[in-house]
Amino acid sequence: MMLDKIADRVIRYRMAMPAILFLESVKPLNYVGSQAMVFLAPIVHSIFTVREYDEVQQALEHRETIAYFVEVLEEKENVVITKEKAEKQARKTQKPRKTIVDLFRRHRGENG
Repeated sequence: MMLDKIADRVIRYRMAMPAILFLESVKPLNYVGSQAMVFLAPIVHSIFTVREYDEVQQALEHRETIAYFVEVLEEKENVVITKEKAEKQARKTQKPRKTIVDLFRRHRGENG
């Protein structure tokens, strides 16, 4: 679905929170936005594929679409955050920790 592709791109650019804030603020205007998309369709069809554009436009006619899209964004962002935390934890366990004594020895030029 086109909304999933958009959500993936938003997550990749780490713009989930601004996108959610924007979507929540314009939620009451989603039907008006879908009608504006109908009006601008001839111009935008020269840039986007007709099928994908029409799919998004028809989805925006329904109020629950914005809530669904916000949920998708939140779920995908949680998956990415969980994955990053696991990778960070794995890196921490792989590196031996330096003690203050090791740092002092290196600074003085001692090997040990």
